[in-house]
Amino acid sequence: MNDLENRLDRASSGEYRLNPDEQKHYLNTYRERVLLTIDLADAQNLLLKPHFDAILSRFDNQDEHVFVKVCGKLPDELSGYYLKLAADHHFEGQILAEADADCFGIVLHTDHAVNHEKISLADCFPEINLAEQPKQPDKKSFFNKLFG
Repeated sequence: MNDLENRLDRASSGEYRLNPDEQKHYLNTYRERVLLTIDLADAQNLLLKPHFDAILSRFDNQDEHVFVKVCGKLPDELSGYYLKLAADHHFEGQILAEADADCFGIVLHTDHAVNHEKISLADCFPEINLAEQPKQPDKKSFFNKLFG
């Protein structure tokens, strides 16, 4: 009977996670555990795909167990691609459908506190440029060159 009362008390008081806003923002983990965050817009950018393997390679030699969490708002083909690369690096991957609008697109974290100061993609990997590549001028066809 006492177990039932405790369960009812927890259910009636709402969410019982410790710091639920922080956990929602960092895709069900705490800020102190995060190794890298990638914004939702950057995760949707197709220019990130060729760099993602190199990003995960940096965390291959970590002593701690690494988790890759992907926001459920990403398209299925991108989510699948990111999770497949995570599995190739022996990281545990998961897609989370959080209702929070300002959550990250991808979060890499451990199962214990690491307290890194810089966790954003731009801070950890300044060499990765996800800005739009300069567009090459269109080549004129043979007939456009001939007739003007």
